Amino acid sequence: MILICCSTILFAQQCPDNFQNLIPITDLGTGTFNNHVGGKYPNGNNAIPLKHYQQGIQVTSEIQPLNSAGQADSVSGKIGFMVLGYSTAAMTGRFVREMIDVTPHHPALQFMIGAQGGRDINSMTDSNSTYWTVIDSALDENELTRAQIQIIWLSSGDILSYQLSFEEQCANGVAKYRQMLLNIKKYYPNCKLVLISDRTYAGYIGNENRGPKELAEPTAYYNGWTVKWLIEKQIMNEAGYDYQTLPFIDWGPYLWTDGTKGNKAGYRWLCDDAGKGGIHPSSKGRMKEAALVYLYFKQHPYISRYFN
Repeated sequence: MILICCSTILFAQQCPDNFQNLIPITDLGTGTFNNHVGGKYPNGNNAIPLKHYQQGIQVTSEIQPLNSAGQADSVSGKIGFMVLGYSTAAMTGRFVREMIDVTPHHPALQFMIGAQGGRDINSMTDSNSTYWTVIDSALDENELTRAQIQIIWLSSGDILSYQLSFEEQCANGVAKYRQMLLNIKKYYPNCKLVLISDRTYAGYIGNENRGPKELAEPTAYYNGWTVKWLIEKQIMNEAGYDYQTLPFIDWGPYLWTDGTKGNKAGYRWLCDDAGKGGIHPSSKGRMKEAALVYLYFKQHPYISRYFN
């Protein structure tokens, strides 16, 4: 009830028009963008394809409390749920963690932040990057080990691809996400599920010459297509993206909406959600996005049992 009330208040704010006239992938359905059909999944669908859904249910049914060595321990074991990505994921994740702390959840669930400021997807593709060793310090602080991480939520961006065309940005992005997922499999061998979100609306970047232009629109919109095509490759069992090679992946909450215009559900991203610079959400924006993310976790059939 608290989250619902807060969301109502947040949506009531007004800001000057700022939108891209782009249709969110979830609203596009069988419509097209640059001749590519929308929907989170193949053929313009937003519902998880049956075989992929069944695989997800099977894989996540194996999640259980583990001790520090990764062995089953129903008494004092933990279910590590980690946030990965860059600074915006960390900011939203901290608010999600606060929501989890004050609401019913599985006693073994431990939600931690591994996402890092200034470290985009390019910091995650090298298996020897300090990105992964910094996470080790965060694991220690949370009294978790690599072996106990079983669920990951990821949201990231690519600061190097902004000058490429739509198709090139997405193709490059898919390859980078694949390498990042291979590193996740290497470092977190018991990870059963990686939920991947796109990026938040970035139309406010550049206002008053603030914010990283490399992450401005339409790169945030394109990022959603990168995630879509990445997941579709696993659904189609494409070599190098199949269930054996990569961890099981699926959509996290779809974060992009067309600024003040919003999406069909009425979710908008306003100027006072974006904060100064347009890339990092304000406190209001973090709470707003965190409510969206938390409710997605709470309602998702793969993991809802850990949030009720």
